[in-house]
Amino acid sequence: MTIRVSSDRLVPVEDHLIPLHNILRRLAISLFFTMAIWTYFVDDLISSWTLSHSPSGALSVYGPYDWLEIRWSAIIILAVVTVLPIFCYDMRRYIRPGLLAEERKWLDFFLLGNIFTIPLILWYVWFSMIPTYVDGVSVFDSIENVSPRYDAKEIFSLASGISWIVIVGFVATFSTSLARLLGFLDISSTFSSKIYLICGGLLILTLPDVFEGIRVIIAISSMAIADAISRTIPSAPIGAKRFDISSKQALDGTIQRLAILDCSCEGASPPIPSREGCGGVAFLNCTALCLERNEQDALIEMALRYNLTQFVLTGCDGSPVPKKVHDSLYDLNIHINGLSWMDESKAVNEKWRSQSLSLFLSQYNESSDN
Repeated sequence: MTIRVSSDRLVPVEDHLIPLHNILRRLAISLFFTMAIWTYFVDDLISSWTLSHSPSGALSVYGPYDWLEIRWSAIIILAVVTVLPIFCYDMRRYIRPGLLAEERKWLDFFLLGNIFTIPLILWYVWFSMIPTYVDGVSVFDSIENVSPRYDAKEIFSLASGISWIVIVGFVATFSTSLARLLGFLDISSTFSSKIYLICGGLLILTLPDVFEGIRVIIAISSMAIADAISRTIPSAPIGAKRFDISSKQALDGTIQRLAILDCSCEGASPPIPSREGCGGVAFLNCTALCLERNEQDALIEMALRYNLTQFVLTGCDGSPVPKKVHDSLYDLNIHINGLSWMDESKAVNEKWRSQSLSLFLSQYNESSDN
């Protein structure tokens, strides 16, 4: 029998990869055609911007290659901003079905916020900050009877560099946030470091020469901000989204896949003191399994994903768990029992709880099936 939580949908792995491939292909095609379209308008836009925000025509281009660099930088930035809403919409539609309610709210807020925030930041950089900077330099560097002339390439490089920092920062934030939502950071603590190294290295290698000397500082600061934003994701209802679980052989010869549920029962149950020497067993955390639907759904989802055979609650014997959860687990041939620490006066002692857990796990050995 197939058990589903309210938001769950069981599909083969290929059915997840095919839509993702289609999204990335659509993104690449959209970028290509958008860049092609912007090539027809970018010259007029650059000329208009230069004339509008150049005091007395102080901005000039001194070489043909400088013009090519300015032109293609503008095309890439315009194309990325143009396809950003399409990308955010496609990724939202792809990721959302696999998330819980609080995670969906966070994803919607993050993607919708960036659809408006990134263009607004870039607009501020190009039409307010950079013109103000040029005007200020013109005032302080003015010499009587001498007309100031500034290299448009340098000014443009400054603006495009800031734009590139914003775009790469968004990619780093989104990638790390997605990894947290999908649970990759639960099984690999270095996953986020790899993302930050790639994105930070990209900034160091590609930022224009005007950022020489501060590239590393910018890269570190941008990745620190990306990490701080990604950490605002709501925590998983059972403590994590991915676990390293291995099959165990019980004393009766049966093969078991175990999960220990450290349910605080709203503060009534003492916590697990230590998890050392408990490899291959999932440890879950929740506040009140009997009351929280999110935790119940997450428990059933995990049972399906990892082919579990037994849930062990630390505080009770499992009988207070709602009947519908019991029935769902029963249909999956999953047993639910407990250590009943709340019924033991000795459970206030941390050492006793460690011995109790070790004694229970001593009934299981590593299976040759692993």
